[in-house]
Amino acid sequence: MQRRYDNSAVRIKGLFDGIAGRYDLANSLLSFGMDSRWRQIAVDMTSPSDGEKLLDMCCGTGDLAFSFAESGVLEKITGCDLSGEMVELAKTKEKKLRAKGKLPEFCWVVGDCTASGYDSESFDIISCAFGVRNMENLSKGLGEMHRLLRAGGRACILEFSLPERTLMRWVYLVYLSWILPVVGGIISTRFSAYRYLARSVRQWSEGVDLEAELKAAGFDRVETRKLSMSAVTAYIAHKGS
Repeated sequence: MQRRYDNSAVRIKGLFDGIAGRYDLANSLLSFGMDSRWRQIAVDMTSPSDGEKLLDMCCGTGDLAFSFAESGVLEKITGCDLSGEMVELAKTKEKKLRAKGKLPEFCWVVGDCTASGYDSESFDIISCAFGVRNMENLSKGLGEMHRLLRAGGRACILEFSLPERTLMRWVYLVYLSWILPVVGGIISTRFSAYRYLARSVRQWSEGVDLEAELKAAGFDRVETRKLSMSAVTAYIAHKGS
């Protein structure tokens, strides 16, 4: 696997710190409001159970973690991200949501998800929305997921992909290469961040077989589901008992 875009930890931290304030707005607009639907599908596929503990890697502002919290069954959710700005926004969201209703226990951590320092088999579910593409060392990150999961645990991953049909792929590539960087740049005032997003999505989709990478990391079985005409893929990877 070879990726030509710069996803060093230092670069990624700076990039997401810079767009944190407008990140949620840009996500909603650029996905045409579908991002919440993708998260809900991922939660449903994972089937969280009573008393389980979840680690949300590359948690950003916490949207996937909060989607899992809505299931009402998890005991504790830990969110981890390189970007301190993103984590602070997640904490603010938690306070607002907690004032409106019951939430599980949350813990927010600023740090490298690929070297978490947690004990092996500490979590029942590990989730990651659009973050594995940004891991500096993908094999290390997936290996850390496998190490941290208890036997029978699941890794839940959402990641961008390219549509399989020729016409839809062409339309999507035009959107990805020209429209997304301009609109995202206007919203965030950081054009370079959304040029990075467009470049990384295309190179990732053309060069990485995530299902094979998950199996190489030790997962026994991987379920996949294509969403929004294959522009996004949900992966549920199971750790054997």
